[in-house]
Amino acid sequence: MQFGEIEDPGINKNEVLIKIVAASVNPVDWKVREGRLKFLSGKKFPIIMGTEVAGEVVRLGKNVSGLKPGDRVFAGLSHKGGAYAELVSVNQKKVSKIPSALSYDDAATLAVAGMTPLQAFTLHYKVKPGDKVLINGASGGVGTYAVQIAKILGAHVTAVCSNRNIDFVKELGADEVIDYTQEDFRKRHNTFDIILDAAANAFFTDINECLKHGGILIKLNLSLRSLFLSYWTKFFSSKKLKMILVKNRKDDLFWLMNQIVSGKIKVKIDKIYTLETARDAQEYSQSGRVTGKLIIRI
Repeated sequence: MQFGEIEDPGINKNEVLIKIVAASVNPVDWKVREGRLKFLSGKKFPIIMGTEVAGEVVRLGKNVSGLKPGDRVFAGLSHKGGAYAELVSVNQKKVSKIPSALSYDDAATLAVAGMTPLQAFTLHYKVKPGDKVLINGASGGVGTYAVQIAKILGAHVTAVCSNRNIDFVKELGADEVIDYTQEDFRKRHNTFDIILDAAANAFFTDINECLKHGGILIKLNLSLRSLFLSYWTKFFSSKKLKMILVKNRKDDLFWLMNQIVSGKIKVKIDKIYTLETARDAQEYSQSGRVTGKLIIRI
């Protein structure tokens, strides 16, 4: 990673130029940096990393409506990035206004970390009251959202984390917490309706016995192995593997914002960095010790 100056981005007729106030750091950022996701990010490097931003509208393309310069907004970007910067141009379809009661820091976590578990629990598997949900990696950015969203939907939530985060995850509302240094959740057979693998270390072949008949494992990280197994389980198994790519759905974003503003979801921010120290933020993210979200303030 290098910090430096480049030309300001231009905008086309359907884009919005945003002056970034806060950007969120996600594990996908350093996976792109390492070249693991070239089929999504593209092979042309260097690139500007980052997929979640919040800031102020600076300029509008001629076809953009419903926004004006100075509006507080947030946006989810593609895997091609753009968030670790002072300015970014974004298609208007990906841009939403921030309500006055929501901070830039909190808004910068919505489009990926918040939307991922929400769509996992509403589009890929419709969580119902009483469903048994296990969240692997419950203390991370996606995991903290996942625990709270699953509880709002009425699920019985089992959270997997390290010993130092047990109390933190309980405060989020988890019904049960498994310390992975003391117990392997994979040994709980025929227990869960859905497993969300936010830690990216649960493989379908290892956790198949944990799922009930008709259960589902949802993975966040894409791989050829998972793609093959996802296709195979679609036709040949009563238990399914699915991978999630977040969709830009305004109703989902509004639901998340309302839950935060009303206090039903609390955004947990671990550390805040400057743009110049984004390298440190990625190193901390890659350490696996993050509790909640990391923010880069521009």
